[in-house]
Amino acid sequence: MSKIFVFGIGGTGSRVLRSLAMMLASGVKFGANEIVPIIIDPDAANADLTRTVALLNNYTAIRETLQFSNDNRSRFFHTEIERVLPNYTLRINDTDDKSFQQFIEYASMSKSNKAMTKMLFSDKNLESSMEVGFKGNPNIGSVVLNQIAHSVDFNDFANSFSDGDRIFIISSIFGGTGASGFPLLLKTLREGKHFPNYDLINKATIGAVTILPYFKLKPNDESEIDSSTFISKTKSALAYYENNISKNGSIDALYYLADDVVNTYDNHEGGSAQQNAAHLIEFLGATAIVDFSKSKFDTPANMELGIKETSGSVSFDSFHRKMYEMLYYPLVQFTMTANALTQKLDVYRSNGFNANKGNFENFYSGVFFSDLATFLKKYQEWLKEMKDNKRSLDLFNLACGNKPFDLVTGVKPKRILSKFSDYNLMTDRLNSAVKNCKSKGPEDKFLEMFFLGTEKLVSEKLSN
Repeated sequence: MSKIFVFGIGGTGSRVLRSLAMMLASGVKFGANEIVPIIIDPDAANADLTRTVALLNNYTAIRETLQFSNDNRSRFFHTEIERVLPNYTLRINDTDDKSFQQFIEYASMSKSNKAMTKMLFSDKNLESSMEVGFKGNPNIGSVVLNQIAHSVDFNDFANSFSDGDRIFIISSIFGGTGASGFPLLLKTLREGKHFPNYDLINKATIGAVTILPYFKLKPNDESEIDSSTFISKTKSALAYYENNISKNGSIDALYYLADDVVNTYDNHEGGSAQQNAAHLIEFLGATAIVDFSKSKFDTPANMELGIKETSGSVSFDSFHRKMYEMLYYPLVQFTMTANALTQKLDVYRSNGFNANKGNFENFYSGVFFSDLATFLKKYQEWLKEMKDNKRSLDLFNLACGNKPFDLVTGVKPKRILSKFSDYNLMTDRLNSAVKNCKSKGPEDKFLEMFFLGTEKLVSEKLSN
């Protein structure tokens, strides 16, 4: 079974992984049997990280219950998410309660080495706490992250790597952790010889998405992060990537993403206060991983993503055909399912829903449905965050209420010949779908019923 190891570096890495988990839950077709998320972030309390870890745990709890026999046609939660490291996180050692100068043991350096260090790092750099990451300083990150190849966690990753597996790296180019971590990790993967399976890892197909500036931060005298430096850092990093990554062929596929419409967030250096709302760019970053999973690269490729010209928000109509076909059916079906099981749960768990009889009588009080309901709520929150953000990703009417087919932005539901309408029509299609389910076990059968029912409804009512 082929796997793709996805390294998410820094806060942006965690946020893109969040979007990827949502897409996989919806059944977006992925080119590998499993993904293995590995988050690299020295700020263990970063709320972007802890939120993503909780989501991945939620997904895994659902997926572990499902059997997916060969005749199960559902694609909801089809791709496995494997955990090879605790909390999916590669731990950065020896950074707790330390300043950078303590980390590099500045006090014990010779006079000449101190002088050299002073040339490379400002006093503010040296005094900076390591607990909440590198605060937009890739020069600090490049020193601290040099240790990862010698860690127990990295060895655990390497031990789980098999011939034919692939690697993908997510990072931003304008901060500290991502900008420093990406080139260091890539060099280790390509040239390292001191970890298990290094021969397989050195020659593996490796892709990456590098995220250019897509937000700003409010000025804050108490914070070391200044978003006015994002562009200059990006230019410097791009020049380095051109000479040290693209030209030497060390990467098979490098995806670039950016947006010139930016939102301004509160300026938090890290910790539990750093939790950015989901964003279009992170959503598109996840599609880069999906594209990589299904593509072959005979020569190194550099790729950018284009959408149709838009003066405001982005909808399904903004995507070109390949992207549209990747996303439309899975996301519309899963959103329709989420709406039904949140807004009309009393209907679907009642005795009046015929599909329950002989199939799901005690299902709704179990652990599986509780996990599923939690995930669906998180999914709806994710959609709302992207819709409310700038630039807006406006895929769905999130307040369609009792009109389940007034769902897709810019798509008018088709009229069909039926004595049923709205949720009565959905209930009818689900009652028919459950009779066609071939899967084993109530959990698989429940999701297959919703998959088959919504597939027919999208085809009837919302296909373009």
